[in-house]
Amino acid sequence: MKRYAIVGASAAGLSCAKTLRALDADCKIDLFTDEAYLPYSRPIISYYLKNKVNAQQIYLQDAAFYEANDITVHLNEPVTEVREHALQTQRGKRYGFDKLLLATGSVPFVPPMENVGGQENVFTFLTMSEAERLKAYAEPDMHAVVLGAGLIGLKAAEGLRSCVKSVTVVELAGKVLPSILDDRAAPMVEAHLQANGIVTLLGDTVVRAEGKEKITSVTLKSGKTLPCDLLVVAVGVRPNTALAESCGADVNRGITVDHETMETTVPDVFAAGDCVRSLDILDGKEKIIALWPNAVREGKTAAYNMAGVPEKDTGSFAVNAIDFFGQRICTCGLINDDSAQVLVRADATQYKRLLVKDNHLVGFVLINCSARAGIYTELIRQKTDLTALSGDLLKEPGLMLYARDVRTEKLTGGVRI
Repeated sequence: MKRYAIVGASAAGLSCAKTLRALDADCKIDLFTDEAYLPYSRPIISYYLKNKVNAQQIYLQDAAFYEANDITVHLNEPVTEVREHALQTQRGKRYGFDKLLLATGSVPFVPPMENVGGQENVFTFLTMSEAERLKAYAEPDMHAVVLGAGLIGLKAAEGLRSCVKSVTVVELAGKVLPSILDDRAAPMVEAHLQANGIVTLLGDTVVRAEGKEKITSVTLKSGKTLPCDLLVVAVGVRPNTALAESCGADVNRGITVDHETMETTVPDVFAAGDCVRSLDILDGKEKIIALWPNAVREGKTAAYNMAGVPEKDTGSFAVNAIDFFGQRICTCGLINDDSAQVLVRADATQYKRLLVKDNHLVGFVLINCSARAGIYTELIRQKTDLTALSGDLLKEPGLMLYARDVRTEKLTGGVRI
């Protein structure tokens, strides 16, 4: 009987466990997590914060699923060491394995800020335990400050808006969602956030906090002071590579893997998800692509190869689908490729931006017009030659279609349709 160990019980880890069981009905599967929860959906913890879902609804599978599929989930059991086909946990227990998957995910990055460390009202927003702690702490008369206007920060801000008196988001970049939005789309999203009661301060950051034991106010780089009853730090995440490094696997920001099999540089040790360096099939660059669908696919690929069934990973590229206060945002691919032709259609509430390079769609940004997002994503994934297609990629009556050179932002042509 083969023994499989999986460290990390989120998207990649659960995907691997389910696939292993489908491939081998008799194998032993041990799934380890340092959290107190069965695998859950991290993207919806903001909905738990604002009471849109309850604690049970965050779980990806109920306890009966793991029992029925003979998957042993070790809750609250951090793995501290991997050596010679065995791992040791913080409880002092040792488990042997034939193949191991490291699906250790990401950890929050907390930048240096004076008098912030150790304060009781400082939070991150990456785990269910932090969401529960934040929900228990927040009160209606509080002023909240969220540091970071990326996906995690804005979801935290949205969740907090229904819990506290005010929410101010501080972002060092000059726009919200700087990694996934272009300069025209970002102000549309920012205006929508502001219309829903979120204050945004861009081009600024927190440098110091006042208060003992808990923060009472924060001072920004600009010199501005904000009242602060709770601070959420959401400036970004870093791959959790500590266990991979300890067992001798090659790490360069993320864990190095064979992009076809997901095996690390240590034989029989695989890795998947936010902790690895994935290969972006659109530009050929290795990068961290910390996205749920990517982790699910990589976990599945790892499982096949752990089980000795040859399976090549299809490759990664960035895909995001998220909403804030009902505004739907979908982005995909190389949205800031300066060498691409840009096609845009927009009105007061909708925005569609397509990037085309060498007659191939390589990226898009969609705001409140995501009906064809799946088609666009497949055109990118399949690397479809657009000259072989008929029709207008931007077809939608009553809006303006134009193409422009993204390097100069000069209008190069326009057609009313």
